[in-house]
Amino acid sequence: MRTYARILAAALLATVTGTLASQGQQQDAEIHEAFPMLVPVDPAAVAVVPSAPLGIEMADAFQPGINVRDLGELSFEAIAEADRRSAEKYADVTPGPARVGLNRAIEPSPLTTHDALVAELDDNENIWTLAIQSPGAYGIRLHFAGFDVGDASVIVYADAPAGLIVRGPYTGSGADGDGDFWTATLPGDEVFIEIVGEREPVFEIAEITHFDRDPGGFMGTELDDGPPLLDCHLDVNCHGSVDWSAKMATGQMNWTDGEGSYSCTGTLLNDLDDETIVPYFLTARHCLHTQAEVDTLEVVWKYQTDTCGDVGSVPSWPSLPRNVGGLHLRSYDENDMEFMRLDGNLVGGLGLAGWTESTSSAQYGVHHPKGSWKRVVFLEDVIFGCPTFDPTDYDSYDQVDGLTQGGSSGSGAFNGSGQLAGQLWGICSATTDPKDLNCSNIDNFWTVYGEFEESWSKIGWYLIIGGTMYVDPASQCPIPQGTETCPHVSLETAIDAAWEELRIKIQTGSYPGPLYFDKPLTFMAMNGTVTIGAEP
Repeated sequence: MRTYARILAAALLATVTGTLASQGQQQDAEIHEAFPMLVPVDPAAVAVVPSAPLGIEMADAFQPGINVRDLGELSFEAIAEADRRSAEKYADVTPGPARVGLNRAIEPSPLTTHDALVAELDDNENIWTLAIQSPGAYGIRLHFAGFDVGDASVIVYADAPAGLIVRGPYTGSGADGDGDFWTATLPGDEVFIEIVGEREPVFEIAEITHFDRDPGGFMGTELDDGPPLLDCHLDVNCHGSVDWSAKMATGQMNWTDGEGSYSCTGTLLNDLDDETIVPYFLTARHCLHTQAEVDTLEVVWKYQTDTCGDVGSVPSWPSLPRNVGGLHLRSYDENDMEFMRLDGNLVGGLGLAGWTESTSSAQYGVHHPKGSWKRVVFLEDVIFGCPTFDPTDYDSYDQVDGLTQGGSSGSGAFNGSGQLAGQLWGICSATTDPKDLNCSNIDNFWTVYGEFEESWSKIGWYLIIGGTMYVDPASQCPIPQGTETCPHVSLETAIDAAWEELRIKIQTGSYPGPLYFDKPLTFMAMNGTVTIGAEP
């Protein structure tokens, strides 16, 4: 068994096992709230920069019909079926996620290194090269399975107008260690794969996502019969009343449900642990709500104009920072909430949105309509809104300036303090078909957000914990939660409830062992020395 421990200011003779247990909610009269903040740039962090591709400079490294698999053009019938399925899946949500792609099987058989060309390099290493073409795609994502490459380095890359885009390197059994993962999006309709190492790597690519619509939705160009990106959206950088951190906490999403790929919007949330940065992420349940879907999630950051109204300053979507994958934590159907923890670290300069568990009316929402760059909609609370929505779970607003569209689903609504008040379900109307929304009839619609004060009852424990759990055997708390005010009374309980990379702060004393674990944790002593286990 692999064992891990990171030890700070503590004398430890131990090791840990356990899985994340479901957690109850802390019960007390205190109103919890967090305020927005920015993710600092960590000067000690070293970004992993992919190696420059070697194969692109090698003659005959990629040969059509030999190591380049051409999947052929998508049929109109396949695209029509994807549209039909999307319309059926989101028939009860208006306008719902924007469909941007569909999955394609690698036929007649999955790609493996047996399909690659191999050449010798210096230092006893080899290079394996192969490529996939999916004609007409705006972009491609690859699904690796059975990934086991040892010390070899795998990169995937593609050409874009802004230059070569390289993803990776991927090593070992992939980021999660289980050999199964999706890459971030590569632009265009051809992706190159390159492996450098000594022994032959093992993997299989059985499917891809083919984006038949621009996943960045830059100009709102659509190939379907739905509405294009409307021209009355408001550039988020033209309005100083929008909290800077709330704006920078907003991310553009795409994921696959196994057949189609969709675009929504979500928000990074701050937590009450001011010593750690944990990428907690909130969106709408109707967008995605299973671990299988979260595994495929790609969240793109900083997709916005540099200067108010300057569309030409919008950065190239493929070149922006992003996180791929995550851990599904909680869903709540009653107010359409999905809450997760993203995989990987956050780049500096992003925002962590504040929130409050008390009742709070929103003044604006920040979103990515049709997957395009970031916009704002200004809101005004209404007493009576959509009659089919329970007002204890949802808030209805007038869209007084700007509006939301498909792809805005899951986006945050914020109060005047930049605190998140809810996540977008969609729009409704008492007089007009919601599918007929346009810039001239906005007054006929209400926009509907799931209330964060309802979400709090499901996710508050995570936001109190943040990245640090507490242990104190002297605690008299009737329902220990691992929080600073209600710590666990035993180290075993804390370890069982902990997740990878969590810090556990332990009150000084002696803790008999041994303890066994299979996840990386950091132990920190409080108020003196902590001894775990007995001296041999």
